[in-house]
Amino acid sequence: MTDYIIGCDNIDGKEKSYQSKVAKVLKEKGHSTEILSVGPNFTQTKGLSSSCKGKTAIFIVGGSDIGTYVDFRDGIKNGYYHYKYAWFAFASWTATTWITCKELKSRALVRAHDDNFSSSSSISKYIGKSADDFFKDNKDVLNYVCGQTPEELAKKILGGGSGSSNSESSGSSIKNAIQEVLYGWNDEAYCYVRDDTMHIARIPSPVTAELSLIEGDNIYQDSISVTDIDPDMPNKLIVNWGNETFVIQDDERIKRFGEISKTIDSTDNYEKDVVSFAYREWNKLLKDSERVLECKVDGDSKWRIGKWARVYIPSFNLNGFMWITKCSHDDSGEWATNLTLKDYPPDLGKKPSETDTEEEEDEDSEEDSDSEEEEE
Repeated sequence: MTDYIIGCDNIDGKEKSYQSKVAKVLKEKGHSTEILSVGPNFTQTKGLSSSCKGKTAIFIVGGSDIGTYVDFRDGIKNGYYHYKYAWFAFASWTATTWITCKELKSRALVRAHDDNFSSSSSISKYIGKSADDFFKDNKDVLNYVCGQTPEELAKKILGGGSGSSNSESSGSSIKNAIQEVLYGWNDEAYCYVRDDTMHIARIPSPVTAELSLIEGDNIYQDSISVTDIDPDMPNKLIVNWGNETFVIQDDERIKRFGEISKTIDSTDNYEKDVVSFAYREWNKLLKDSERVLECKVDGDSKWRIGKWARVYIPSFNLNGFMWITKCSHDDSGEWATNLTLKDYPPDLGKKPSETDTEEEEDEDSEEDSDSEEEEE
């Protein structure tokens, strides 16, 4: 998954809502986000920090400025901006022309009236050309999207960019193809993106967890939220190996719902391997429980999506391992990290029939939405 830094230029007084809506779409897809203060320089200043290494910047703008494009390009290429990539997200709904998708492809670039920082030589190559020309020439380090809502900007970024909706459709098709290929690896592997490369790795045993969430130690007490577990989930696992057995059970759930046990066999010969196998299978059993833990901890880069954490929160009867599915860092006043955890990693892919059905439902939904707008 990708770590996004979301900045926004001064536009119309509603900038914070634009940032929040973009962040919401990205976080729903499992990415982490950090929202910066509003203003023209915060995104660049943040990029000077080494804490941004490997992260992707999104700069929401209401105007077109060749000098700023060049600054981002040169900063990333020369290493003084630590971002691995940058997106210019044009808020096309805030202007009648010149930052619409059409204008960005046809309107000639000029030096902005307030550009007092760019040398003529650095921007002269692109004066008279379009913004689209610039981004095509420099797509190795930055790109752009445009749209009529913040949500559309975020979806186009996830779809691979460019100003036209065709790329989003193409990105969606590619995503569906990947989901179908990975379907057979559900429950066995997880996927993450790092440095523009997609990695697929076997889901490790929960006992390998190096992170801990402990009530009264590192969790903000008033931040804890837990959805209750499905009462039909197994609450006792018996693992047979040779002439021995290893048992994992949730005493609190047994008291509440009665014992629901499951027995499996292990072919491992050593106890440590049996324990590792048992806890992996135990959490896999709980995957469909839909239990979700949300909490806030002190900010630290060690918190990442795709990691197991040892969880001990007795006031919510949690004592085991959970997988971090969402992670967002918030530096607006207090450096903290918001976490979302589930009992087991989500599915990697879906059956071809499921992806086809989803596409049809999306199309039907869009048609219904259009019809409602016309009626209004």
